[in-house]
Amino acid sequence: MSTATVAPYQTGTAGSPSITTQRRTAAAPSPITRILLTPGTGLLRRPVSLARVGLLMTAGALPVLSIPLYVFNLLPISASARFLVLPLAIIVIAMALHRSLEARWAVRGFTAGLIAVTAYDALRMPMVFTKIWPDFIPRLGGWIIGDVPTNIPVGYAWRYIGDGGGIGMAFFVLCGAVGLWRFPALARRPIQLGVGYGIFVWSGLVATIALSSRGTELLFPLSWQSLGLSLTGHLIYGSVLGIYLRRALATERRLALAA
Repeated sequence: MSTATVAPYQTGTAGSPSITTQRRTAAAPSPITRILLTPGTGLLRRPVSLARVGLLMTAGALPVLSIPLYVFNLLPISASARFLVLPLAIIVIAMALHRSLEARWAVRGFTAGLIAVTAYDALRMPMVFTKIWPDFIPRLGGWIIGDVPTNIPVGYAWRYIGDGGGIGMAFFVLCGAVGLWRFPALARRPIQLGVGYGIFVWSGLVATIALSSRGTELLFPLSWQSLGLSLTGHLIYGSVLGIYLRRALATERRLALAA
């Protein structure tokens, strides 16, 4: 009895594998796991909630969308801040604490957006201080408060947390929870994807100025200089998002292989 008990734990027999071999077999990816790996990416497919994805993307996009809504005289930013952006921000914080797949991508995107907008402002702020680049962010703070012409702290909090972090969050949720699974080739080009997103955001800014009668007055006049500087800033922003996305995808691959 004693010998029969010890033997399987030591070496096993020809007819029955040892415990070590059994553990290695259990640790190996199952056929189902291999099927769930997205071809060519090593990323593990996981079910997502489209409701959570839609809510997170809406919350991330609303701060920047509030600007054209105000410029086109559709909705004051003071109203969108109080009744749309702030309530959704509270919901997003609660969702982030839940630690779902979508929330994990949202936190990554928010972090990447903060880093990206800081890199953007490393180019922009010297231009602002030398009066080369007009700065509408203090006026943005005044619009949010609603009763003052300018407010620098509120304006820059909105720029970093709302605009920079928010649109970064929307981008990462779309890519990480939905897009990369349906279009796995995108996972191999995260930096190009981020740059394309930066150009997309920039085109929305330019369209807001060009198509609105108040765009030049409220934001900044369009010129070759302002177009070039703003495009460069958005390319920096998108590139940083892409670099961070590449890092996040590498993390997801490690998690998939360990599953």
